[in-house]
Amino acid sequence: MIFISDASEPEPADQPISFDTLLERAAAAKIAVEVREREDVGPRRIPKYVRLQMPNGRFTRQITVFPQDVEDLLNIEFEKYIVLGDYVATVDKTSGRIEAMVIGGGFIGRAHIERVISQLPGTEVITEDNAELDKEAFEDSGYPPRQTTAQKWRLAVEQDGISIEISPASTAFEHLLERGVTIKVDGSETSSHDEALETLERYAAAMLFDLDVVYGSHIQLAKRRRQNRWRRRERPSQTPKFPRNKYAGQALELYQYGRSATGLPLLEYLAYYQSLEYFFPFFAKEQTVHSVRTQLLHPGFDPLNDDALNRLINLAAPATKTGMTEREQLRATIRACLTETDVRDFVESSPEFTEHFCAKKQKIKGVGAFHLAGNQNDIRDQAADRIYAIRCRIVHSKQDGGGNSHDVLLPSSAETESLLADLELIRLVAQQALIARAARA
Repeated sequence: MIFISDASEPEPADQPISFDTLLERAAAAKIAVEVREREDVGPRRIPKYVRLQMPNGRFTRQITVFPQDVEDLLNIEFEKYIVLGDYVATVDKTSGRIEAMVIGGGFIGRAHIERVISQLPGTEVITEDNAELDKEAFEDSGYPPRQTTAQKWRLAVEQDGISIEISPASTAFEHLLERGVTIKVDGSETSSHDEALETLERYAAAMLFDLDVVYGSHIQLAKRRRQNRWRRRERPSQTPKFPRNKYAGQALELYQYGRSATGLPLLEYLAYYQSLEYFFPFFAKEQTVHSVRTQLLHPGFDPLNDDALNRLINLAAPATKTGMTEREQLRATIRACLTETDVRDFVESSPEFTEHFCAKKQKIKGVGAFHLAGNQNDIRDQAADRIYAIRCRIVHSKQDGGGNSHDVLLPSSAETESLLADLELIRLVAQQALIARAARA
């Protein structure tokens, strides 16, 4: 099997394997190749592995090929395949067939998905008997030769010349991407990557949704796995200590739910936000109390002065009447839990983070870049406004309080794929809120 992402590198096979043919075919197809040579290069000169940059629309998808995979890859016409978006999917440029990996959601793991789908009504089971005749063994033992039985299955539907089939992955798909169960779409005109991607989402996603509604089979299109963390932190050397803090149970459960949603960035983000939101009333009230107390303690405060009393009333009014807006509560929470230095250190903790948060042109619509220099707004307020804007993009299509209309963030969008640094930011804020409101056990 060929891996899409970097993995531990297995030792080369014992028999000599040449990458020459693979490299020649890739060059002829204008597929870029990166060769990683072994340090202990001998007379055979076997590369450690090669990386094929398979076409993927306006981009490429990196496919890592180890020595033991070369022969399998050469046995298929890998040059005629295009990878589709972020899905574990391909389209055959010759036949137009689209094939995509499907995975089970919830409690349906990869090991059980074949059983779940193959048992649906209408599934066709194909049994092939292959007798391996061994006359000498038969004569020696007096028993008939061993017979191996291979079982295949497929669930297929067709209408208006377009067919959809769910079955074990084709040999070519296994060699190029991954082994498992796939959904295949045939009969649709797909002259470009974008058309093939649209066809996949139109027919395959609809088919899987119908199976969920009618049969309760939670199955979805698989996407490539990405590394989920950019931030590099040194691991402390001291041994763990007995816990001294007692954390707010509901907020902690929401935080842990976010941690378990790795790979589902929108769900993870909302879980952290809800954990943070749990503390809004407390920190909003705390800020009002602090402001009123400061006004009362001011040497120039005159309780007989109507203007002074009106200022005091105006300070308390947001908390006692209409209440602070959600954005204001978020700002108050972040100000109470983090210092400006905390946020600045986080943004500057890696070049990737600095570029992501401070770039003039942001990858996510509706959020502003952080300004770290000059007399700018408190960086904590900048962080709060960014967190709130992303939250609004996730839950609905228009920013609260007016402003430009932006589309809702979709799981498959490029914007969602760029949320990794923002997930780290809101996770940090949620952690600090939990700690700030912890009680000593």
